[in-house]
Amino acid sequence: MIGPECREWVLGRDRFPQLASGGFAWVGHSILKPPYRMVRLSSVYAHVAFTFGGKGRVLENGALRDWLPGEVLLCPRGALHCFEAAYDEPWLLAWVFYDDTKEAPLLPDARTILRQADGTDFVTVLQMLSREAAFGAQPAAIQSLANLLRIHMLRLCGGRRTDVRLARLWEEVEADLGRSWDNATLARKAGMSEEHLRRLCRDGYGKSPMRHLAELRMHRACVMLRRGEGKIAAIAESLGFSSVYAFASAFRKWSGVPPGKFRRSPGDKVE
Repeated sequence: MIGPECREWVLGRDRFPQLASGGFAWVGHSILKPPYRMVRLSSVYAHVAFTFGGKGRVLENGALRDWLPGEVLLCPRGALHCFEAAYDEPWLLAWVFYDDTKEAPLLPDARTILRQADGTDFVTVLQMLSREAAFGAQPAAIQSLANLLRIHMLRLCGGRRTDVRLARLWEEVEADLGRSWDNATLARKAGMSEEHLRRLCRDGYGKSPMRHLAELRMHRACVMLRRGEGKIAAIAESLGFSSVYAFASAFRKWSGVPPGKFRRSPGDKVE
């Protein structure tokens, strides 16, 4: 039930495929007033929602209670969750639906829980995503914000522990992105099997090692292009691409625009 005075900003992976790389099915934020009620008997995706203004009511342990600012709702896939707008003041909610159907559960608890958390950055990134989608919709910007949103979502959830070997590996890789990395080399550097490396990357980053490597290269390319660091061919070589054509094709597929247009496009300067 969504009343006429409710306003919602919703982004889905069907229109913004960059969200899917972060594991998101839908993301958004809402200004809610009665009548508003949401009931999901068995959530298809994991649901993380944070109240940052006003208050609503939520079902917790079989009883309705106020959902206050500074509280996050953590609903695992398959669990029940119910909440509603019940007061005259606007209720502000920031939320994501995370698709963990093909990976380890985002929320290992079997039931929905509500707890205190600092969701300031989570809210800010969601609002930035909404503005970018409405006024710029630059794929590279959507991608970067989706990656940042994933980080802050995991923090709200309590985080996933990252193997120290994995952290050290990616520090080394980022210092030498031009190297011809493959799964075997990455696993050897990390001191583990290829399968174990894939499992840790899926759990920690939501993607395979080679996909994570590709995105590190694309993020570095964005910075280099906006800073005007040399010719595009030189950037391609420094990032390990066999040719400028291979780089241009990969960058366009990732960002939606060719490198030259991205370099010339208006927007915030990358520091």
